[in-house]
Amino acid sequence: METKEKKKLWVFIAVAYGVTYAMNLLMIIGFKKQYDLTLFMNAQMLYPAAGVILGKLIFRKEGEKLPMTGYITVLVTTALCALCNIGSIVLHIDPIESAVAKIDIWNTLSTIVLIMGSLVSYVAFWVCGKEKRENAGLNRKNIKWSIILIAVFIALFFGRSLISIFLSDLFNHTTEAFDSLKKTLFSANSIITVLCLPINFILSYMAFFGEEYGWRYYLQPIMQKKMGKRLGVLLLGLVWGVWHIGADFMYYTKEYGAQAFVMQLITCISIAIFFGYVYMKTENIWTLAIMHFLNNNLAALLGGGGSSALQDQVVLWSTVALHAISSIVICLFIFLPLYNKDKNAEKEI
Repeated sequence: METKEKKKLWVFIAVAYGVTYAMNLLMIIGFKKQYDLTLFMNAQMLYPAAGVILGKLIFRKEGEKLPMTGYITVLVTTALCALCNIGSIVLHIDPIESAVAKIDIWNTLSTIVLIMGSLVSYVAFWVCGKEKRENAGLNRKNIKWSIILIAVFIALFFGRSLISIFLSDLFNHTTEAFDSLKKTLFSANSIITVLCLPINFILSYMAFFGEEYGWRYYLQPIMQKKMGKRLGVLLLGLVWGVWHIGADFMYYTKEYGAQAFVMQLITCISIAIFFGYVYMKTENIWTLAIMHFLNNNLAALLGGGGSSALQDQVVLWSTVALHAISSIVICLFIFLPLYNKDKNAEKEI
């Protein structure tokens, strides 16, 4: 790796991991005071892309054209969301009671910033021109394969969920989990949520793009080049899982941190295998952003709907075991031939 590329990597690590773990220290304060930490999760998803973009801008090649408006929008949005994180702890404001629900001021402000940033950057990346998108790795390639693989991912997501539910009911000699799934899927709230997914993606895409631009577009090729395609993507899943450690102990659950962390590792490694395959197949980061969006939103939907469904979960070791077994169906993609091929060598030939 060239010196400039190494410096880019260190910038990425400093932002993606350094800022995340610095914010984890603030989360500890908020966790102890029982504050809502949702805005920390939204901001954390932006840090990987911010790390990539800063590296590209600081060590920009002479004459290289980049989508500056979109890049700057991502950086400004990330900085403002991080400031909201700090403000929510240092200048805490108690939630305002309304007739409908409690309104958290800092969380609401952070959400508005994310929506505005998503809208502006989405348009900016769309109209910036083919050359700038190519240099930034933002071109929409292999659309047909992207559509097919998105459909495959949805099938895998529900397939994994059904396997876990089936095994849970089988071991407990009940149909409670399956009955709950049917009730959730066919509720009016779930149907409305599914119909609104395309709009919600545009309004919040930056968070999911933020992770995928860092993990798949930037870090995956580096790790695969260094360690091989299979080992590289497996280790990527591992470092991706470790990156979530603050969320596992302070957001997704409050009492089952160890179980949530192990479950997170299983999730990230298995999804990294499939997402890694998709990125090698399509080279389309937008496909991965859509899949990541679907994964998080469908998980929230099955959990009862809304981001609150992902908080304060009860994660038992039996749940972790069932999740590991059901995730095998996704892990099998590691044996596909594409993980054997060297696409760069093929192009040279």
